[in-house]
Amino acid sequence: MVISKRPTTVDKTIKQSSVAASLTERPGALKSWTRLLVYCIVACLIARYFHYRLPAPKTHRNLLPPQKDEFSEYNAVETMSYLSDTIGYRLVGTAEEQKTFEYLHDMVQSYKQNAQGILHAPKFDIWTQQESGSHRFDILDKMVLKQYTNITNIIVRLSCPLNGSGDRSCEKNAVLMNSHFDTAIGSPGASDDGSGTAVMLELIRVLSQRDWRSYKNSIVFLFNGAEETLQDASHMFITKHELKDSIRTVVNIDSCGTTGTEILFQANAREMVEAYKQAPYPHGTVLANDVFRTGLILSDTDFRQFVQYGNLTGMDMAIYKNSYLYHTHLDTVKHLSPGSIQHLGENTLAIVNYLALNTTLEGMEQTSDTVFFDVQGLFFVSYSWQTALILQSITIIASVIFFIHIVQKTSQSSPYRTRGNILTAYAKSIVSIYLSLAGSLFLPITVALFITSSAIERNMCWFSREWYPFIIFGPVSFIGSYGVQYLTYLLPGPQHVDMEYGVFISLLMTFVSFTFIATYFSIASSYLLWLFTIVLLFAAAMNEFCFTTDQRKKIRQPKVHSLTYLLSVFPVALLYNSYTYFLIDIFVPLTGRMGVETPVDSIISILFGMVTFLTTIPILAHVHRFGKAVLAKVLFVLLALQGAVLVVVLLSGGSYGGWAFPYDDLHPKRIFVQHLKNLTSGEISISIAQADRGPHIQAIVETIEHTLGVPASQARLFGGASDWDVVHPFGAFLGGYTFDSEPFVRSRLSQEVKNTPLLELMSAPFPSVAVHNDVYDPVTGIRSFTVLYVAPTYIWNIVNFDGHITQWDIEGQDPEDISIHYIIRHISGYGSDGWKFNLAVKVPEAERPLAERGEWKMRLEFTGMERENFPGTGKERLLAGVGVLAEIRKSIPAWTAPAWLSAVVQVWHI
Repeated sequence: MVISKRPTTVDKTIKQSSVAASLTERPGALKSWTRLLVYCIVACLIARYFHYRLPAPKTHRNLLPPQKDEFSEYNAVETMSYLSDTIGYRLVGTAEEQKTFEYLHDMVQSYKQNAQGILHAPKFDIWTQQESGSHRFDILDKMVLKQYTNITNIIVRLSCPLNGSGDRSCEKNAVLMNSHFDTAIGSPGASDDGSGTAVMLELIRVLSQRDWRSYKNSIVFLFNGAEETLQDASHMFITKHELKDSIRTVVNIDSCGTTGTEILFQANAREMVEAYKQAPYPHGTVLANDVFRTGLILSDTDFRQFVQYGNLTGMDMAIYKNSYLYHTHLDTVKHLSPGSIQHLGENTLAIVNYLALNTTLEGMEQTSDTVFFDVQGLFFVSYSWQTALILQSITIIASVIFFIHIVQKTSQSSPYRTRGNILTAYAKSIVSIYLSLAGSLFLPITVALFITSSAIERNMCWFSREWYPFIIFGPVSFIGSYGVQYLTYLLPGPQHVDMEYGVFISLLMTFVSFTFIATYFSIASSYLLWLFTIVLLFAAAMNEFCFTTDQRKKIRQPKVHSLTYLLSVFPVALLYNSYTYFLIDIFVPLTGRMGVETPVDSIISILFGMVTFLTTIPILAHVHRFGKAVLAKVLFVLLALQGAVLVVVLLSGGSYGGWAFPYDDLHPKRIFVQHLKNLTSGEISISIAQADRGPHIQAIVETIEHTLGVPASQARLFGGASDWDVVHPFGAFLGGYTFDSEPFVRSRLSQEVKNTPLLELMSAPFPSVAVHNDVYDPVTGIRSFTVLYVAPTYIWNIVNFDGHITQWDIEGQDPEDISIHYIIRHISGYGSDGWKFNLAVKVPEAERPLAERGEWKMRLEFTGMERENFPGTGKERLLAGVGVLAEIRKSIPAWTAPAWLSAVVQVWHI
């Protein structure tokens, strides 16, 4: 008689271990890994093709003129070329601003005349708006108080034709289109925002030649003249213009790049998301919406003013690729990619035409509960958050049911294990996936710290190409991810009999947990995690019920079929690569303007750790297919590859032209060069600052030291005011050096004036200040007065003061109820030399006797930018015939993008 013995837990573990160990004998590791690599490469190439694909531009060069109903890139680019190449740098307050206004006004007048001869053409109205105002603008965690004087807008309205009945109901509701024609310091602005301005002009041409009898709503085109000054002109329109109350929704067009497709990156109403479906080349995702709202992208658009002050719904679109050239001298027409403007123009035309022709604009409400995304630019998907909640909940429930089935089936298969044993193994593998994610995200930081160490100094060696970080941080990211999986073999306790199969199912449940968490917090972009879960669930179900049914009896056969990887690796890589291109197109160039204190190398290492992990998720299961020995070899290859990459970085990153040198002519380092003159003390200095954490600023500093013949000193407070007040608040992110420029100037003066005080050599006119209506109330201790500033030939002015302010002229913003430091930024349109500001100040009690005698003074610091527009014209305000900026320009390296400023600072006591 044979007596059977019930297997103990130790027996089960031994049997499981022996079975698992036998799986390492599977052949074909190289073939299997090659197959997965091919899946990833093909998916990457397909996603890249669709991501960067552009429509053929309608140039009409040497052909018939454009059809009246179609958008022409050729026409738009001609406008952009005139604005950026002929007129150039269009800073508010300069003659170039005025030339731009005249050009645009003449163009819309000519389109109006052309439309008058067309049957059933729209009623065509034109306004010029020039007003003054103020507002508060918070950015970069700083409060900026804004005043503007006589800035300029051009407004065009197209509405239904006059029919003799007097019915103008079509003008009651309007779609607003907005772009700005001014430029930032240091840029001719072909794309930012010459592209939006040119597109709007071309849309006016096209739409003004159509039959408007069926249009329900009017279209208002706002060419705003002051956006780069912190959105003054859009504020002026939406708070002061007579059409403001007819505006129901807005389509804003801006740009932070020069190539590729436009993207819908903000939309705050379901109706506007639906309108975007009309775009023939859709490119937009709620993920961009969510990323933009985090504040990680240091940028903003006029859309903010329309929402904040007009309570409008709308959408925000922009060209965003190749933003290396954004706000630099390289933002010119020659760096545009053919088809970009056609893409932007045709999409915008379709959207605006739909809104004016078919949509009831009343009753739109702001909401962020809409999920939207495009599928490879082929079509656009949108649905409500309620729908997303149902879909994602069903998927989560279905996945949990599937997992229960897997556990039940496994408990009834050889080698037999308890459900507790199986669940423990899954818990371990799910935790290992979380740890693999952490390793993939954070182990690359070690490489970032290594390349930025004082011994290596290869900061931002990845900057010059968006995909370089994958080479530099990719191998170590895989090491972090796969290394955790290797370590799981060393853990005690129950393990999966087939680790590959167990981890594949665990991947599904990990993404179920991700989706559940994101859904619980109502994150609209959780759709991306849901799509991952759908792919993994489908692949796992096909593997379970179709691909491996004949292999279940063969314990040493893989439980994850090769076709399962085709159904998971390829679609996941295809899906996520389209988002990868979007993320790296935004964030890699963005690091060049994130400031000197931001640890951009660590940020990019984490970003690309996430990219490598999510793009190749199913491969995390495949690393177990051939056991621990093959996984160890994979890790060794990755270590060797990472080491080789770092050697190349070390050898080729130290000099211009090297593979790992961070900058080149089209991927420049942003620097700011300023000639600052103190009209109170007579000091003059050159300041140079960098906008990134990258290296090689010292080489530029040494060159300027040689040019000026003086040593540099660290950036400092100058005469009580910051060196960079003129670009407040962005000056807080700049770091650099100052140089005393007086010795250089004196070395070039004629003998007659060589010893003359510099104040006497500075060119007038100078800014001045006067106080009017000065009244002191001894009962309240409040002094009220009007400050009149006169600053001929100065633009972009800053006034600093300290005090307990009780009243002022800033619209819609009360002063703080304590004594604090205030900075007011003022902008003047062309031809406006002065402005006034009313203040009521509570005098400190200890100083009230002085106020009663009329002797109490308040300290004001004034900083003003000179109007000469050196980057555009090459002219600067000379000191007795001596120019400094022109001399420094000769020594600036080609791999930099300098923004040139010349400013004065003066202190008054009033």
